[in-house]
Amino acid sequence: MNVGPKFLLAALRKKIKDEGLCYSFLSEKSGIPLSSIKRHLHNPSLGLDKILVYLNYLNTDLIELANLANQLQHKNEQILTEDQSALFLEHPHLLDFIYMVTSRNLDPQDIAKTYQLSENSLRFYLRIAEMLGYVEDYGDELIYRSGRRFLMEEGSELDSLFRERFQNESLSHEINPGICVGRIRLTNEQRQQLEEEVYNKLVKFNAINTPNDDGELTNVLMRCTPGAQIFLSDGLPDIDGNLLKQVAQFIDRQGFKS
Repeated sequence: MNVGPKFLLAALRKKIKDEGLCYSFLSEKSGIPLSSIKRHLHNPSLGLDKILVYLNYLNTDLIELANLANQLQHKNEQILTEDQSALFLEHPHLLDFIYMVTSRNLDPQDIAKTYQLSENSLRFYLRIAEMLGYVEDYGDELIYRSGRRFLMEEGSELDSLFRERFQNESLSHEINPGICVGRIRLTNEQRQQLEEEVYNKLVKFNAINTPNDDGELTNVLMRCTPGAQIFLSDGLPDIDGNLLKQVAQFIDRQGFKS
């Protein structure tokens, strides 16, 4: 099975939670320091021998763990459903917050400070993220499902909102047009090479198509701007228990969990 290492670790953490255990219990039983366990269970380079050590304290085996990891990996790559998109379209700040703590690995307290959120609001944001499956609560700490992908159905209202925000954010920079890929790492030399290659390819296509009037006249805009997060909302407002109840009712009604 071609399962990514981070999903194998995610499956291991899920089994620990499902069996009602905590890291401190594993530390006591195995003799492994608590700090080492926390580091092990989030280290993609963790060896199979270490994984087998933890499996000794769980009611599972390596095959079952790999199957669970495969399920988590598949779930991680699924396009947001219509119901999920509707929820995030109505409350885009929820997706913005979830993206910050999962994909960007930002500290919730730092987020609260930046957006001047009350302590209650931050607690509600985190609780909603947990209810939707983006945060795992292990009793002695919260684990964020980092690297989570948010794939939107092309043409959906949420996708349209993202495209609009992407364009507005991109065009807000006074940078000469230089494709639409967010937060990708490029050196200055690589960017210049990419622009030159794309330009030469466009010139070649134009030379091939012009004699026979093939294709359509097209404006091509390529800009490399700072890799800022594309926000769907205008900021993170304070929220209260009403939204928490609304999301709980939504989950009960739809039977939905990310």
